[in-house]
Amino acid sequence: MLALSAGCSSAETSSPDDAAPKSPSASVPVIATDEARQVFERYDRATAAADAALDDAAIRKVQMGVLLKESLAGYEIHRKAKTEDGVFHLVQPRFLIPAVEAGESYPRFFAVLSKWKGREKDRSSQLLYFMQTEAKGPWKAAAAGWVVTEPAKTPPSSAPAPSPAPTNNGKTSVRLQPKVLPDLRRGASGTVQLSDTAQTDRTVCDSFADYLSFTPPLGRPTDDRFTEGGFTSDLVRFHNNWADARAERSFSYKVTGADLPAFRLSTGSSLVACTFVREYREAGAPPHGTVRYDQGSDTDVLLGGGGKQWRRVDETSSVTALIEVPAGKSLPPATVLACDCYDPQALSATGIRPE
Repeated sequence: MLALSAGCSSAETSSPDDAAPKSPSASVPVIATDEARQVFERYDRATAAADAALDDAAIRKVQMGVLLKESLAGYEIHRKAKTEDGVFHLVQPRFLIPAVEAGESYPRFFAVLSKWKGREKDRSSQLLYFMQTEAKGPWKAAAAGWVVTEPAKTPPSSAPAPSPAPTNNGKTSVRLQPKVLPDLRRGASGTVQLSDTAQTDRTVCDSFADYLSFTPPLGRPTDDRFTEGGFTSDLVRFHNNWADARAERSFSYKVTGADLPAFRLSTGSSLVACTFVREYREAGAPPHGTVRYDQGSDTDVLLGGGGKQWRRVDETSSVTALIEVPAGKSLPPATVLACDCYDPQALSATGIRPE
């Protein structure tokens, strides 16, 4: 299991943008704020009820795509383990609604930053992307992540955070100091500005997948495409430490899901959401080595439970990252603002038993 201790946590993203280009006269918000609030509140109620009942049919009514796959996988793990899912509510929504030109095709998107009820003072916020695939079709949540949105009240220590290391109870604590999400650019009407280089911006997802695909200990901590930090260089070092003469391990990331909107930030950079399927393979060292997972862990549950030994295990997980992509022809490195890379949602696991 992995315990994440973030050195930062949330920021208001609503500064108007005086320098933003004028929107076409035919542009209108993709959804009215009141309607977006209704979508959000209906989603929160329905998700809480579905989570409590582990109800696949109910969650399908409000989720789609990557996020739906994560929920269905989580429900299946709870059912197999005979455990209950936690029920939480989202509050304090802040709507990120772009403008759309008349006649523009579908799908269409808006996003919401919000807080977990009971953790309103946390500096991080949840970010939900809602998607409508056709005219008058339902709005469903397609992806979700988190990001630090408020600055620390006291300056963070300049001393480097300690490297992740096992603790006495078998868990791992990872200290992170993520960058605060810059304000989003907004026009005079309050709509958030979309990047006019979205297709190019999204290539950062392929770059991040390439960066994180390696066999420990051969991962490259530094990469000219990304700034160093908790979700890049530290993450690679963390997984490089998994190298073990008794086992063979490898990571492979593939971009998946819908192309989510790239929002323009006040810095001129773009906020890009990337969703991946992570394939993790672990095998006992030849010729007869085996691997085993803690009984009751998600991987163990997906493999049938019992903490059995396996010759090889292939596991897939879902990963979401939020990346700040600088603008300009000569691009400086991108910054990964947040990622569930340390503790992704397991989707499936298959194994080969020893002969």
